Amino acid sequence: MRAIWGRLTSKDAPAFLWWLWIGLGIVLRLRQYAANRSFWQDEACLALNLVNRTFGGLTRPLDYEQGAPVAFLFIEKSIMVMLGNKDYILRLFPLISGILAIYLLYRIAREYFGMTGMLAVLMFSISSTLILYSSELKQYSSDGMVALLLIVLSLPRMGKSVRGGDFLLLGGAGIFAIWISHPSTFILAGIGLVMVFERFLRKDYPSLAWLLGVGGVWLAALGAEYFFSLRYLVADSYLQFYWRKAFLPLPPWENLGWFVKTYYSFLLMSLGRTDWILSLMFLTLAGIGIVSLLARNWKVALVVILPFFMVSVASALHKYPLKDRFMLFLVPLGLLLMAEGVGRIYHFLVRWNRTSALIVSGVLVLLIFYLPASTTFQSFKWPLMTEHIKPVLDYVKDHRAPSDVVYVYHGAMPAFDYYAPFYALDSGDVIIGAFETNNKIALQNFFEDVKNLDGRSRVWLIFSHIVDCGGCDGDPKAFYIQYLDSLGTMLDQFHVAGADAYLYNLAP
Repeated sequence: MRAIWGRLTSKDAPAFLWWLWIGLGIVLRLRQYAANRSFWQDEACLALNLVNRTFGGLTRPLDYEQGAPVAFLFIEKSIMVMLGNKDYILRLFPLISGILAIYLLYRIAREYFGMTGMLAVLMFSISSTLILYSSELKQYSSDGMVALLLIVLSLPRMGKSVRGGDFLLLGGAGIFAIWISHPSTFILAGIGLVMVFERFLRKDYPSLAWLLGVGGVWLAALGAEYFFSLRYLVADSYLQFYWRKAFLPLPPWENLGWFVKTYYSFLLMSLGRTDWILSLMFLTLAGIGIVSLLARNWKVALVVILPFFMVSVASALHKYPLKDRFMLFLVPLGLLLMAEGVGRIYHFLVRWNRTSALIVSGVLVLLIFYLPASTTFQSFKWPLMTEHIKPVLDYVKDHRAPSDVVYVYHGAMPAFDYYAPFYALDSGDVIIGAFETNNKIALQNFFEDVKNLDGRSRVWLIFSHIVDCGGCDGDPKAFYIQYLDSLGTMLDQFHVAGADAYLYNLAP
């Protein structure tokens, strides 16, 4: 029995299969990156902060309700200064982080999960959500990379005597992680607890003293990062209101639906889909994987499991929202548990019949792989181009007469502000709707702006990131067009994914 499990979890599995999945993940990420889609609103807001602020300015609360780790901002600003202010340049660091994360997960999977870990690497490589965030100017791709890097550095230093240099390495890596990734704190907390407990059980008190020193350094770094950055995010009333439904409810049983929604959100981050068969299989296999890994290697198990507990506590305290991209750093850990579950099922069945074990585990793998792979294949053929405003601006530039007015819908303002200089739209008669987080106020501002354009015979209206207009029924874009049609005549229109331009005659 031990021999069978040993073969299944052997890290000596065919190397070409590991590198095939790694190569596949790299190709998929490069494909989405090469599509060079436009910044969507959130990315554009962060880009404007990078363009308009100095390094010192980036240590203060950001404009447009943005938040990002200071070191992440410094890296992005440095890349921009060295290579230029272009969207594909500002996305380089997330791309490199996404690719490096695949390799780091491979290191963990091969060393501690063996052949069963291949499933985790494969699913991580083809996840359409992870592919997308690897080409987005946000910190979530690097969050995942940093989490895996910390685990890669810590696991080899458990269960054996280590030198002072090992602890210095962990201390330095922890400081770097805290400043570049907010959720790295949860990974470090799990690692620290496991290492302290393991040293205490072995009565390795010199190492325990070193660990306590490292923990003190991490706490000091976290305190400094909190003073410079995190305290502003935690105290931001808008962000607290915006993410109010993403915090774990207390007591938990008063809102059990929250856990279902959060699980589906995590599943979407992990596999890019939320089909019922996937949701049932993922939850079941991960549950089996937890029990299996605790029995097989409790230190690895706790390093993988504890971050879920830590982030849940932080969420209950309203310090960290548990929704969508904020959970991306947990995705590789969830995939490892799922892969462990598949391996344990094979191990259980092979005691009776090897053929049956292969068939059952093979069917499980195919079911887990097929639906996410179909989504990823479609994305490979047609990369996601959300709020692709660049072609719209190019069209307006080519068809705009010198006397034309350009009006920018408030949701499109950040992207327009970033791209306008590249399309000569930062001069002339340009009116930009005020950036407003209150939809009702934004709608009233739109009515007033259009009223002031009454009598103009050629007005270009640029739309993107159209949200609920705070009172209109049905499709918000249709509402705006119907309102404009009641005031004037449409002369021209241009549409791409998530962005539109209309030319109106608003003269009586």
